[in-house]
Amino acid sequence: MLRGYYTAANGMINEQRIMNVITNNLANAKTAGYKSDEAIPTTFAEALLLINSRHSNTGTIRYRTIDYTFTDLEQGTFENTNSRLDMAIVGNVYFNIEERRSGERLLTRNGQFTINAEGYLTLGSSGYVLDANGERIQIGTADFQVDRYGQITTDDGRTFDLGLSYIAGGTDIEKVDDNLMRPYEDTPIGGDIPERYRIMQGWYERSNVDVAEETIKAMDSQHVFTACSTALKIANSINQLAANELAKIN
Repeated sequence: MLRGYYTAANGMINEQRIMNVITNNLANAKTAGYKSDEAIPTTFAEALLLINSRHSNTGTIRYRTIDYTFTDLEQGTFENTNSRLDMAIVGNVYFNIEERRSGERLLTRNGQFTINAEGYLTLGSSGYVLDANGERIQIGTADFQVDRYGQITTDDGRTFDLGLSYIAGGTDIEKVDDNLMRPYEDTPIGGDIPERYRIMQGWYERSNVDVAEETIKAMDSQHVFTACSTALKIANSINQLAANELAKIN
């Protein structure tokens, strides 16, 4: 019964981790440019009971675990704001951001930019928007136009080229926070963009979270958690009963 006890407890832990991912997705359903995550467990085949030999009663059990979290980079829908500081990208292209604390160049699809007190184009408190040379953009004015390729032209004639990076759909990325990310496997940030894209000024990209789907996942996960919790209580009761009976025998 100890094996059943630990199996049920393992199931509760896994479902709690899955619920944490789902909850974070739902919390960011209205966060601009947010990409939903999915907890990926080991497969059933990987979690089978392993017996040392066909005629042996001894063996070990491998429990299912949350193998890793995968981020869905599918493009979200767009919303028009008519704000010159809002920008959206059509295509697998990302804005380059200098993270405020570490100075690392990171990527985002959130194009709801602001201008700080020093005149720099920023992604709120997350960091500075970078140009094609990896430099901060000190634009100093909200009076500017952005063409489809990401060139900013101010009303007084100055120009800046937005720093943009390509990541192929389905690429595995690592999130730094809910809006900033870095690619795995030394995928370069910046460089040539091998496919068509378009910058849309006055628009921003919504989160790609499907609230209805995430809600269904949450309900399913809660049901599994409850079932594992019930199984754990039953296993615990049987263990206690067995211990009491053993004590009587001895």
